[in-house]
Amino acid sequence: MIHPERLYNYLSQQGVDFYTGVPDSLLKDFLKYVQDHSTAEKNIITANEGLAVALASGYHFKTGKLPLVYLQNSGLGNIINPLTSLADKEMYSVPMLLLIGWRGRPGTTDEPQHKKMGRITIPLLDVLEVPHHFMDGDESFSFESIDKAISLALAEQKPVALIVPDGIFEKYEGAIKEDEYKLVREDVIGRIIAKLNGNEVVICTTGKSGREFYEANIAANNKIRKYLLSVGAMGHANHIALGVKGQSDKKVIMLDGDGALLMHMGSLPVIAHHAATNYIHVVINNGSHESVGGQPTEGFFADCCGIAKASGYKKIIRITNETELEEWLNDSLASSETQFVEIRTSRQSRSDLGRPTGSPVDWKNDFISALKNDQ
Repeated sequence: MIHPERLYNYLSQQGVDFYTGVPDSLLKDFLKYVQDHSTAEKNIITANEGLAVALASGYHFKTGKLPLVYLQNSGLGNIINPLTSLADKEMYSVPMLLLIGWRGRPGTTDEPQHKKMGRITIPLLDVLEVPHHFMDGDESFSFESIDKAISLALAEQKPVALIVPDGIFEKYEGAIKEDEYKLVREDVIGRIIAKLNGNEVVICTTGKSGREFYEANIAANNKIRKYLLSVGAMGHANHIALGVKGQSDKKVIMLDGDGALLMHMGSLPVIAHHAATNYIHVVINNGSHESVGGQPTEGFFADCCGIAKASGYKKIIRITNETELEEWLNDSLASSETQFVEIRTSRQSRSDLGRPTGSPVDWKNDFISALKNDQ
C-alpha cells in the first residue's frame, strides 16, 4: 500500500505542488494528508469538479507548472465541458493530472449510483481523448504510472488521468478539528420527522443525511411515506423537489447539504421564483464533505442565508443552537410559506450508519405509488 506522505513527497519532487478538486472517499487518506501539509493557496477545494479544471488552468497560465485535479469518477460529468472546451489540446492545451477515484469498478461491490459510471469511466475517458494510467497498492508500479502521466501531460500539453481503485492508501487520520456547532445532524433530522404530520413530501440530498433520514423514519414507524432518497446526482436534489412540487399545494421538505448546495448554487433563484408556497428548503450545513472524509467546504465561510435572500426567498432562517432549532420546529415548520432554513451542525455521525435496502428503481416506484395514493 502507498503511504500518503510518500505520494505527496514524490509528487512534490516531480514539481506537482498545487491541488484542487472535490474530495472522494477513495482518495480521502491522501487528501487528508494534502489538507494538513499544504497551504490554503496550494490546495483549494472547489464547489464542483468543472471549476477545479478551470482553476487548475488558471494556475498553469500563471506559473507554467503542472496542477493536479482530484475527483471521484462521478465528477467526470461535471468536467466534460471544461475538459473539451478549455483544457483540451485543440483549445488552450492545458497540461494537468486528473487523480480519479474509481468507484463502481467492474468486478467490485459498490453502491447503485456508482455502477454505471464505474463501468463507463475508462470508455468515457477514451471518448474524451484523455489518456489514462492506473495506480494500485504497489508503490513502484504507481509511481511509474505517475511518471508516465506527467511526461505525457507535459510533452503533449493536455490532461492525463491517473485512475485510483479502492484500498491502495495506508490510513491517515489527519488533524482533529473541534466542531464549531453542537447540533447533530441525525438528531435534527429525527426531530423534523417528529414534528411533521406525515402528509408531507420529503426529498433528501445525496450523502449521509439521506441515510440518516431513512433510519430515523423507520424508527418513527415509517411516518413519512412520500419520500425519495437522491443517492446520486449531487447538487440536483433540490430541483427534483421543485419538479415534484410543481404548482400543487402539497408541502415539500427538501433536506439539502452544504456541499450539494454550493456545487450548483444557481438552483436557488429558480426555486425562489417557482416554489410559491409550501417548499421548505432545509440546508443542514456542517461545513464539510463529511461522507467522503470530512474535508472542508466553504459552507461556514459563505453567507448561505444572505445568498438565499438575494436569490428571492422571502423567509430566511438560520439555526445554530438548540433554542433556535426548537423555536423553528414549533413556530415555522408548519407554515405554508416557502422558506430557506440553514441549520449549522457538527460533523458528527454514527460509524454504524446503515444504507437503504432495495434498488433506486424500487424507491422510485414506491415514491410514485405514495404520491398517487395521496391524490
